[in-house]
Amino acid sequence: MHRKKNYNCLFNHELLSLFTSQSPYQTYRENVRDNQVTGYVKELEGTQVDVLMCCPLAWRTILWESQIDRRWQEEAPFEHEPLPEDDWKYNQKAYYRARRYMLQKKDPVGLTLQAAREIGIDFFISYRMNDNHYLYDKQLPTHGSFWRNHPQYWIEPEGSGTPFNYMINEVRDYYFGLLRELAENYDIDGLELDFQRHPRFFPDNRVAEGIPVMNEFIRQVRLMLNEIGDNRGKYLQLCVRVPERLSAGLKAGLDVEAWDREQLVDMINISSSFKTTLEIGIEEFKSRIEHARIYGELHFVVHTGESRSVLGYVNNISRKTTREIYETAALNYWNRGVDGLSFFNFNYTRDHSFHEARRKEFPGKEPPFQLLRTICDREYLGRQQQHYYIGTGYGTFPANDEAAFTVRLETEGIFTQLKRAVLRVETFRETLRVPVEAEFDGIPLKEIVGSGELFPPFSIEGLPTPEKVRYFELPLHLAKAGAHGVRLFNVTYPDPYKRITFVSAEIALYTC
Repeated sequence: MHRKKNYNCLFNHELLSLFTSQSPYQTYRENVRDNQVTGYVKELEGTQVDVLMCCPLAWRTILWESQIDRRWQEEAPFEHEPLPEDDWKYNQKAYYRARRYMLQKKDPVGLTLQAAREIGIDFFISYRMNDNHYLYDKQLPTHGSFWRNHPQYWIEPEGSGTPFNYMINEVRDYYFGLLRELAENYDIDGLELDFQRHPRFFPDNRVAEGIPVMNEFIRQVRLMLNEIGDNRGKYLQLCVRVPERLSAGLKAGLDVEAWDREQLVDMINISSSFKTTLEIGIEEFKSRIEHARIYGELHFVVHTGESRSVLGYVNNISRKTTREIYETAALNYWNRGVDGLSFFNFNYTRDHSFHEARRKEFPGKEPPFQLLRTICDREYLGRQQQHYYIGTGYGTFPANDEAAFTVRLETEGIFTQLKRAVLRVETFRETLRVPVEAEFDGIPLKEIVGSGELFPPFSIEGLPTPEKVRYFELPLHLAKAGAHGVRLFNVTYPDPYKRITFVSAEIALYTC
């Protein structure tokens, strides 16, 4: 029996970022070089990241020279870059930068693996099992001919463009062939099947029929990894990145419990897809999963701000996750029983605007790598000030006129040092003329005058304007470690002229 490693910190690295982002290694004025590829790995040296989850894709474009999808041998050499370059769409800019690099016979997957070995971390391939980026435009170069030429393989063949339908044998064979090729070509330590990009695999009326089909696909992948691992004399782990609730997975045809019962998977990465939230089903997974290790995922964004629509530009004009939110969520996850953490899109705080004029006020910032040096140290995390963020999309918010949720405070290490505690509530529109009440464990909180962010923001993107936030004093004796109930209420409800929508709640705990 080959030894199975227990990892503490997974770091998803999408190779697309090599071609979309400016970094200390590469500007937009230059074509991508090898130091951009290796730099994105070696910057993790000295952190607590112990495995790199390498996504070998640029959206739907493969980034290795495949014998199954022969884009780089048979299609790309004969493409012509449309001119002028200034007129390219965002995805065209990324694709043609990648094309220039790949046509030099480069291997960013192999180079990334080599760099990971040099800094002493393990290497997984993380493959997106049905990426849906830009499918509304069938002519974009990021798609590839297999998808474009086979609309009969789509979930909705008559639609404008949808992901692949896994009920079709040829679709499963295509994905399985790519996974096997990657596992055979590269000395991986494991494979992650990313079912959160995008969690739709079957026609809506055939999901129940699709569950055993997907179960069999997982069995095939497990057997394939066993075969390749035995030939190499090591065990290759199988990780699955799945929605944050078991029920959400089942709605997509993913029976995670069945995979665990058969011990097909070694690691389950509970993912909220794009935004960091405390509302993921850690307890549910821990109570119903017997064999696999459970990971809680953290993301570079907590909220997609209204500025997306105001600016008319949608490329990640979002409220970024701060160090305090990262560390508080990590401590919360650890204390709720996860076996490890996962980071997704961590380095997407960098400039990836391609000099987009509407983004000039949001130039991007270097990722907060320093926090990765202590993110698995529960004792350290337990001594820090805390910032709990409960946002939209995961159960509580948005909520019209009334919201109630439970938050678990991890204050055992700082309770006696607390100096101040504040609850901040954000609403969709201006609410200063609407009386709002807040309760904590059934005790009314006093509304106070507040201004600005509870902690220094990472950037100015996606922050609420002053007329959309309300502040309440949280008495320190209430902030004990454990689960607490919070209730927000529009006092004027059901007055139709004073309706409000709650979009988030935050709790800040200060020790100085």
